[in-house]
Parts: sequence; C-alpha cells; structure tokens
Amino acid sequence: MERLVKKFEQRYRRALDHHNTWEELQSRLLKQFSNASAILERLPVLLESKNYGILENVKSIAQALPAVQIEQLELILRSMHSTLLRADLEKIVKSFEKLWRDGIGLLKAEKITAQQSEQRVGSRPSLNDCLKGLHDLYLMHRDEHKLKLAIISSLSYESRSDDISALQVLLLDQPNLPPDEVKHIFEVIAAGDVW
Repeated sequence: MERLVKKFEQRYRRALDHHNTWEELQSRLLKQFSNASAILERLPVLLESKNYGILENVKSIAQALPAVQIEQLELILRSMHSTLLRADLEKIVKSFEKLWRDGIGLLKAEKITAQQSEQRVGSRPSLNDCLKGLHDLYLMHRDEHKLKLAIISSLSYESRSDDISALQVLLLDQPNLPPDEVKHIFEVIAAGDVW
C-alpha cells in the first residue's frame, strides 16, 4: 500500500505544479481582462466627437483614436480567448484529468479491492483519499475553466461598466477553486511528509 501511496504522491507533485502554473496564468488573465475593461469603458467617450474639444478639427483624430482602441481590444480578447483559455488553461484541465485517470488505472492494474483502497498506512491517506483528491482537483479546475470561458465570451462592445466590474470580481474570486479546499487536498495527501 505504501508503495502505491508514494506513486500517488508523485502525481500530486505534478498536480501542484499544474496548479501553480494555473495561478500564473490566472494572474496574466486578470491583467488582460483589466486592460480590456479599461478600453471598453473608454470607448463610449472616444466615440463622441464633442469630447475632443479643439482637437475635433484635427484631421481624423476622432476616427483614429477609437479605431486604435478597438484594434487593441480585439488583440487582447483574442489573446485571452485562444492562448489562455483554449490552449494553456485547457491543457492544465486535461492534465488534471489524466492524473486522475492514471490513478484509476494504477488501482485497477494492482487489482486493489474496495476494502484495500480504504486502508491507511500510519498517518498516510488511503488510496481512496488519493484518488478522490485527484478527482476533486480535476473537477474544480474543469468547472473554473468553463466559467472563465463564459466570462470572456460575455465581453462585448455593449458591455456596461457595472457588468464588466461584476465579471472581473467573478474572474478574480475563482469560485470553483476555493483556496482552502485546494490547500486541504494537498495537505491530506502530504500527510506531514515534506515533498
């Protein structure tokens, strides 16, 4: 049993690496979202030619400034949608799923019974705890990924300032990844061992 728990610990080291990468990407996503929301809030002001005062008569400035901002917004949205959400974060979700499925395969290959999977070796977690933790990490990250996709997809030129602020708070909070629960999963598996 202890040998199998050690194999699960290796998977948890990888899971922790994936989670840390997720947090780095989350930070980058928040910065990009903040930039996109700033542009969306500026656009209505830039589209009103009366806001240019004496600059209104300067050749095509009233058209050029909004066009540049829209171009920047499109770049940011594309980056958030494709690079962060469809590639990097999605890869992490698939990696969590693979770790969980590998855990299932490990127990099947060893022909572990339900009773054996509940047994503990000293202060170490049971094999069931190990597998459940991987499953929970996978589900949390999968659900958070879906939420992020929905948030980014809901941004549009018509987005109101209040809506953008609410979406930003939701993006920041990551409700599907409660920090205490994630930390608890890793602590249960570590069971006092230093990785």
